[in-house]
Amino acid sequence: MNAQELLNQFIVELKKENRLLIESVKEKDASSRLMEIVQRKEELLRQILSLEKEEVEPYQEELQLIDELTERNKSLAVNNIEFINDIFDAIYAANSPTKYTKDGNITTSKEGFFNKKV
Repeated sequence: MNAQELLNQFIVELKKENRLLIESVKEKDASSRLMEIVQRKEELLRQILSLEKEEVEPYQEELQLIDELTERNKSLAVNNIEFINDIFDAIYAANSPTKYTKDGNITTSKEGFFNKKV
């Protein structure tokens, strides 16, 4: 595959990932499909990284799109994690007053999903 084909395939995988991240809250098999996409993206990224800089430079538009889609997907993933944490906090608040933050620290929270301040 040439540079443009690799970049375009990576963009396709990012778009699939985006759709699955949106659907993952309601679909139980989305996580396994997400893992498959992550593996394909890793392989594509290895191939892209093996290219010379000159081969990739003409495709700035694709690179910009990859950057935007990656940021959007990261944001969706973080929001999904926060949503799931809030659900678990609401269900198991008495048994589990602590939760993990995005950076891996543990925090204590007395605020549940249903009594959050808006």
